[in-house]
Amino acid sequence: MILRHTAIYIGSRVFAAALNLLSVALFARLAGPETFGAYLLYLASAYIIYGFAIQWLRMSFFAVYTADHSLSIVGTFIRTMCLFVCLVVLIAALTVWAGLYSADVVAGTIMPTIGLAVFETFYEISRARLKVELVGLAVLLRALFVPLGGAAAFALTGTATGLAGGVAAAHILAAVPLIREGWSGIWAKYSADVARQYLKYGSPLILAFGINAVGQSGDRLLLGRLDSVGAVGPYGAVGDLIKQSLVVVSEAVAGSYMPHAKRAASDGDSAQTRVILTEAFRAYAFITAFGSAFILCFAPDVVKILFGAHYADAAGSLVPYFTLATAFYVFRAFYFGQAIYFLESSSAELYASTATVAAGAVAALLLIPLYGATGAALAVLSAQAAGCFVAALAARRWRAMPLPVLDLCGIAGVAAIAAFLADAAALLPVGYVTLVVMRFGLISLGACLIIKAYDIFGLGIWTQKLTFRKLSALRLV
Repeated sequence: MILRHTAIYIGSRVFAAALNLLSVALFARLAGPETFGAYLLYLASAYIIYGFAIQWLRMSFFAVYTADHSLSIVGTFIRTMCLFVCLVVLIAALTVWAGLYSADVVAGTIMPTIGLAVFETFYEISRARLKVELVGLAVLLRALFVPLGGAAAFALTGTATGLAGGVAAAHILAAVPLIREGWSGIWAKYSADVARQYLKYGSPLILAFGINAVGQSGDRLLLGRLDSVGAVGPYGAVGDLIKQSLVVVSEAVAGSYMPHAKRAASDGDSAQTRVILTEAFRAYAFITAFGSAFILCFAPDVVKILFGAHYADAAGSLVPYFTLATAFYVFRAFYFGQAIYFLESSSAELYASTATVAAGAVAALLLIPLYGATGAALAVLSAQAAGCFVAALAARRWRAMPLPVLDLCGIAGVAAIAAFLADAAALLPVGYVTLVVMRFGLISLGACLIIKAYDIFGLGIWTQKLTFRKLSALRLV
């Protein structure tokens, strides 16, 4: 079942990632660096608000959810979520009334926050119920609607606020199939006991996820403040390109492995839980190692093709920093960060988030004034490395997550060798297309060897069984 769920999640996410990259490229070319930079600042602010006000509740729901009391848990989750969204809108309106921010800035920030809240609420309900086909469909719809909605809204308004509104509307439209699945929960009876469970479990996460959101998006806000809004455009475009490439597949792994690990833990099967988590760790090691190899080889050319020469010249040097930072983030968020589901306390997330923000803030304040966008990228790398290190220490201290270091070294070592050979291929007297094919083939060969050796995603055993069946059929003939 895990292999099937992984295939559905990864298939939908990879296709969605391609469309999301199209969205980023489309918006960057349509809006230009200044307007696109303003749009990215709106999104950064929206993610921070979402992190403080809403994300903790989503994670608390997933941790508390049981199939036996599904309706009351879902109904309480939806109503509590609506309450917090309304509170955010009220506070935003008060800031406009008080003259703290303009209506355009507040609208550009709050509309994506609402869109995220609607989509993620019903996404989490379907994910908890293991409705993987429905979740995959919604992810694809969101990826399809975002470029259409954003481009249409920008064509009508020509502003970053309009672009943000179009993206928010796309999220809500994409959530329609998920809303249909969770519709019965809207009318379910509210449970004060369930709400207290949410608060008991999630109270440390309110600060933790908020701080983490600052760590993830604060670099763009600081770059816009200390450098310029125009610098945020190329910086954010390259950062989003690399993050989409690695994080989307990692989210799919979390969506396929973690529910099964949590169910095994709930059933008291600690051995099976550790087996599933070890498989997940190997999958993350594979994704980050070979994903990084592909990115370092091909990202400079992809940036130029997608965003144009101006973006490539402004941000091409940032690729190595963003790649390593995203690799740390994958382990910190999608592996060690999942320890909160297997511990009685969620304090580990708070420690990791605090380390992320502290390291990132200090590095950003020191480096951005001196090095601009490069300083911001180095600050992100510092933040993610610190957060990953603290999350790993916390998870290992409470023995929540296995850490197969030798597997990590083996996978990363093969990826490094493949990347080195791919880079050395540039010395050969061959044409550009031939060089690209050779590089792709070398890294792919290394990836296939690791899939076979470590049974990544269960594909190693699956291909072995398939080969055995084919050979048996040939012998019978």
